[in-house]
Amino acid sequence: MARKTPDFGSIGTERQEDKGLSMADILMLPDAQRRVVQWMMRQGDCALHDVAANTEQDEGDAAIALYDLMEQGYVQEIEVDGETLYRIRLASKEGIKQLPQTIQQALAPGKPLAVIPNPSGDYAVIAGSTFELCVTVSNKGNQSALIDIYIDEVSQMLRQWCDSPFERLALSSKSTSEVVFQFQVPPQTLPGTFHYQLVVDAPQHYPEDTPIRYSQRLQVLSAIEDAVTVSDPTFTVIPATSSVAPLVVQPGQPLQVTVLVDNRSDRVDRFWLSCSDLQESWFTVRYPEGLQLPGLVTASDGLDLNPGAKGEIVLLLHPPLNALAGNYFATLRLQSANHLDAVLLDVIYLQVLPVYLITVELRTLLGQVKRSAGLFEVRLTNAGNTERNIIVRTISFDEDNLCTYTLEPVEVLILPGTVGIVALEVEPTQWWRRPIYGGGRLIHFGVELEDPKLLPVPNDLPQGALLWEPRPWWQFLLVLLAGVGMLAAIAFLIWWLFFRPPAPPKIVEFSSDNPAYQEAEGDFVQLNWQIRNPRQIQAIALTGQSPDGSAPVQPVTYDFSKGVPNQLKEFCIIRAVLICKHVRTEARQPGNYVFELKVFSKRKKDAPVDSVKTNTVKIQSVASPKISEFFSTKPIYQEASVSSKGAASGPTQKPGVNSPGGDMILLNWKINNPEQLKELRLIARLPDGSAVSGLRPFNFSQGIPKELQEFCKLPQELICKNLPTGIRKPGDYIFELIAIPKKGEGEKPISTKTDTIKILPNIVPIKIVAFKVNGKEAAGKYLVPINPEKPIRPLVLTWQVEGGKDMKVEILPAPGTVPPVGAIAYPLSQQPSSETVTLKVTNGTGQEFSRSVTFETLIPPKPEPSATPSAPSQKIPTRPSGLPTLPATPLVLPPPPGLSVPSESPNAGGTSPAASPGSSPSASPGGTPPSSPEGSPSPSPTASPSLSPNGSPSPSDPDTLSPSELPPRFD
Repeated sequence: MARKTPDFGSIGTERQEDKGLSMADILMLPDAQRRVVQWMMRQGDCALHDVAANTEQDEGDAAIALYDLMEQGYVQEIEVDGETLYRIRLASKEGIKQLPQTIQQALAPGKPLAVIPNPSGDYAVIAGSTFELCVTVSNKGNQSALIDIYIDEVSQMLRQWCDSPFERLALSSKSTSEVVFQFQVPPQTLPGTFHYQLVVDAPQHYPEDTPIRYSQRLQVLSAIEDAVTVSDPTFTVIPATSSVAPLVVQPGQPLQVTVLVDNRSDRVDRFWLSCSDLQESWFTVRYPEGLQLPGLVTASDGLDLNPGAKGEIVLLLHPPLNALAGNYFATLRLQSANHLDAVLLDVIYLQVLPVYLITVELRTLLGQVKRSAGLFEVRLTNAGNTERNIIVRTISFDEDNLCTYTLEPVEVLILPGTVGIVALEVEPTQWWRRPIYGGGRLIHFGVELEDPKLLPVPNDLPQGALLWEPRPWWQFLLVLLAGVGMLAAIAFLIWWLFFRPPAPPKIVEFSSDNPAYQEAEGDFVQLNWQIRNPRQIQAIALTGQSPDGSAPVQPVTYDFSKGVPNQLKEFCIIRAVLICKHVRTEARQPGNYVFELKVFSKRKKDAPVDSVKTNTVKIQSVASPKISEFFSTKPIYQEASVSSKGAASGPTQKPGVNSPGGDMILLNWKINNPEQLKELRLIARLPDGSAVSGLRPFNFSQGIPKELQEFCKLPQELICKNLPTGIRKPGDYIFELIAIPKKGEGEKPISTKTDTIKILPNIVPIKIVAFKVNGKEAAGKYLVPINPEKPIRPLVLTWQVEGGKDMKVEILPAPGTVPPVGAIAYPLSQQPSSETVTLKVTNGTGQEFSRSVTFETLIPPKPEPSATPSAPSQKIPTRPSGLPTLPATPLVLPPPPGLSVPSESPNAGGTSPAASPGSSPSASPGGTPPSSPEGSPSPSPTASPSLSPNGSPSPSDPDTLSPSELPPRFD
């Protein structure tokens, strides 16, 4: 379809005064500066080396581009942390918005699709006329794509006016095409502005970047209006091109394109033409010549047009000779001095014709050879502008085909302006045809080229030659020497067959049947040997001994003068070789043996002609039993709990029963090779080495002894578990297990010891349950009055102590050690004195507990008959209030051994004290004295100490005593 001239209408306004870089400024920049700006807009602040690395420039070119941008005010130099950085300066948002959306989207970097609609933005049309919308689409991606171009359904009115609102394009990579939508505006359409959207979508190939939407407006004018005033300039490219009808250009030849510019404004304007997509060497822009001064014609750098005038700008296209063949599309931009922000664009399509030119050169690297291959190099230079794929072959000009030709690679891809190198190796194969003398042989060959695409290749191809040098003169000497050697070989063969003496015997093999034997199986060492030339054997001597000489073997000599001796006929046969197998020796004792075989020949009977020794042959002794494990079930045991009377708290068990009692040491062991075990001996020792118990022997001559059958098993190893030792006493023990093997009565027994095994004593908490005086809990101190006319009755002390069996109970100062539960009669002195009785308990760890009571005897003062108030009265010591009194009736107690209890005098009118030794008085422990029993008088605080009825002492209040007199207390 014919392409309509682009009309960009009112797509720009006058540039504002804001400083900074706008999108229109980016389009006007040179190609190198535009790449820098586009990268910096995405990156932000950056350094010089970053700009050079990401824009494919060296640092010098990047620095020049940044300097030019700083001169124009588009880039700002800043310093951050001592490093110089560059920042892009963009124009204000209002200035950026002046660039139409369609142009921004078309020039967006990195997008695979470039779309240029024409007209873009607003367009005015008269009702009843035809309107065309041209859409140019370029596929910049790396893949072919199906592209849908259509008018969106939201614009129903314009879809009705369009004959075909939906179009589809199939574009290959780096290709461009154009679609034209024709709209027929009905005559009855009312004037107004109609909005519509143009959509470009490639959902199958570019789903991330599409759809692309362009908002357009169509202004429908009244049909009676004659014209619409338009002031925007326009331009037309002659000849018109499209993607299907490009402009054909021959490399190195110029082609003229005319750009017709129409200044539709009412002001004088100046225009410039630029093409940023082509290199500057590809085109030249020529403006009309002007008259600056009368009679002087000068070249102009722009096109000056008056209002309403038209002018031409000549664009000369002259691609260089090395321009690559293919289709190109270049964007032409017309800039106006009055409309700096206006973007007037058009696309020109070019087709650069291909040039096929290949030059071939054959270089000789190694042209003279003797035994190696000749080396050559085929250089293919692509002087055209297309990629060439060339297949190289060799041609032999020699009818004998003396050489093989190897090419590496056979097929080569050559880019335009590059050189492809193919290595050629020429190697002579028929060595016998090498010239014997003279100047050598010259082998000629050539190369030929083939293009798989049948493109033209050069006809005149180079030829090469390889010089095969003649043989050297010394090779004739080798032929002479070979003849002499053949004569000598014939002479030697005659001597060998008719005059050679018989060969002496030679031992080929000498070894043992088995490198190791077992003594337990009663094995003898058996030997094998093979001897060559057996007819020449006179005798064979066999000796053997251990390396240390500990187990010698009697040497044996076999006489072969009359053939195989009788003692070897069972083991040996004579054929071409004497073969003897399983010859039995006298070696049967444990140890290591080395045997030597010596052969004596009939021609030399005095000295052996050959001798060979075997490797070390070992007879292994019977394995002795080995104690692999010996340990206690637990490293630490706890003594069984025992009551205060010494009886064990746990249930009793019969001796010898394997019970899981935690108070007895249990042993475990594992012994390897138990079949060689004669006896086991077990002994217990203290850490100092002294024996705790006697030696316990276990006889294994008839299997597992009866006393161990319950604890031991004998699969392949003797395993005994939880064997009771009968040791329960606390302490540290070490057990030793001794294994006596069956073999060798004098051999050293095998023994091992356990680690130290501990039995910890059972520490029972000690508790003084009761400590009483005359049946009452003992107080801290008692005051006992003395009556010279009446003796003091003995006190009855009773006690009860709980604790372990190893505790020690004492009554101090007398009688000393006593049982945990008991009672004694304790006499008091008739003289004034103070006596302290202590109940002391000591456990097995040495910890002590005690309770004390003090008895103080005193003579009470006699009371005076009368006292006057004026005369000072003498204070009599009084017993503090609140102290318990002794019972009126004394207890009757059987006297302990060695102590006599005085009987009560007839005056007392009482009975002797009595108490049951086995009774356990009910008293709260802790030493707190109980209150006075019922019926006992409670003395007043001012009462003087006196004898209680029947002469019993009354206890004193501990709170009135001095600290030194106080007995010890227990928390």
